[in-house]
Amino acid sequence: MNLFVISFVLYSFLGWVWESIYCTLMQKEWANRGFLYGPICPIYGCGGVIGLAVTQLTSAGIFPELSWGQVFIAGFFVSMILEYSTSWILEKLFQARWWDYSDVPLNLHGRISVPTSLGFGLAAILVMKILLPLFNRYLLVVPGWCVNIFALLFMGALGSDITLTVSAITNFQQRIAEMDASVQSYMIDKVEHAFALQSKIQKMAVKRIVSFRLPNNRAEHIRKLREERFGELSQEYFASSKFKKMGKYIQHGQTSTLEHVMKVAWVSFLVNEKMHLNADEKELVEAAMLHDFYLYDWHDGDPSRRTHGLTHPAVAAKNAKEEFDVSDKVQRTIKSHMWPLTITKVPSSREAVIICLVDKYCALVETIRRK
Repeated sequence: MNLFVISFVLYSFLGWVWESIYCTLMQKEWANRGFLYGPICPIYGCGGVIGLAVTQLTSAGIFPELSWGQVFIAGFFVSMILEYSTSWILEKLFQARWWDYSDVPLNLHGRISVPTSLGFGLAAILVMKILLPLFNRYLLVVPGWCVNIFALLFMGALGSDITLTVSAITNFQQRIAEMDASVQSYMIDKVEHAFALQSKIQKMAVKRIVSFRLPNNRAEHIRKLREERFGELSQEYFASSKFKKMGKYIQHGQTSTLEHVMKVAWVSFLVNEKMHLNADEKELVEAAMLHDFYLYDWHDGDPSRRTHGLTHPAVAAKNAKEEFDVSDKVQRTIKSHMWPLTITKVPSSREAVIICLVDKYCALVETIRRK
């Protein structure tokens, strides 16, 4: 997983360097081609991740070795798909375009064009036949702990960059301030009206409602009910010796796979309840408890583990079906929890989206808190 993070950032940066230099020369003035504040073009990073995934699948014998011509054709069509979908999504989200090929021959809605995709086909050859082999060769000599640290730093920087960019583009802070002012004004009017009409005891009750506080005994009662409900949903799995076997394997840092799935299940359960997402509690906890039910140590040095990030969701879903006879929906949820690494397994339900995000949060916390 960390290799994919580093690959994404590296190729995003190289793409930004290439586009900025090219556009600066064409326009004869500085052109920052990054979508985010930082010097990266994420669409190139997506291409690099796809290339790395194909390389690892080829090394594992799952994909055949591609010739230069096949790489060119794949780069041509993959670039079209990435550019068109990215352009469409950015325009729908932010009502803006970061590129327009309307003046280029053989274009489609100005989002893609044959000449630019031909260039990306040539770039795919450069990446697959030259850059990726170099990337893999030099990365093998870097200690694993060093790779993990760089991956975490890149993830943190990228997350901050995305947050700042989206906030700036959508005037996020201004909208929040306006919403807050509106809510505060509404609450003040309502509370003042209540104070004017109610007795002193009723006023104290209104104060408690406005402050959004529960009595300690009430909060404790709700906490116990929540924990009992989670226990009811999760206890059945501990009757399985195969499920408890996950306690033998380390997942992240010093956290076992069993501890990890329990954390993901508990946090997913809390997120669903506190944010009122209305996901099915039973299916949510079931998929979370079984999302890493692959039953092996992925740190054991076995060459087949190099594609663990890509293959273990399908293995976990298969084991979950055999051991607990889970539904098709739960199997799909398990298979999609590594998205976007497993690029074709897109989360398609509320349960899947919650687990996909919570799993990454828990993995990050467990890796940082190694001790």
